[in-house]
Amino acid sequence: MPSVTSLIGLGMPPEHAVQICDGVQSAVVDATAAGVRTKQAINNVNDTTPTAAELTTSFGAPATVGSGFVGVVKDADADTNCFVVVSNGVSFYYLKFTKAV
Repeated sequence: MPSVTSLIGLGMPPEHAVQICDGVQSAVVDATAAGVRTKQAINNVNDTTPTAAELTTSFGAPATVGSGFVGVVKDADADTNCFVVVSNGVSFYYLKFTKAV
């Protein structure tokens, strides 16, 4: 039988809280008792400016993932480049992170 958890205990405001079953509520947010989770893609993308096509390969089309989607691209499964990607339902936007030393 699936387990059910409420997001209120995870710092989610009550007006946004939903119940999740086995860690997944795909219509609103993916979450577990440990907190909110998102999708990580491992894909070889341009080191400085990933293209829309590369991000679509990583996650699917912006319209498919939907407005408000947030994902992370780990470039070529290496320890060099990492991008956070968001979708507005029409386009992707990204930020490149700087590696801590």
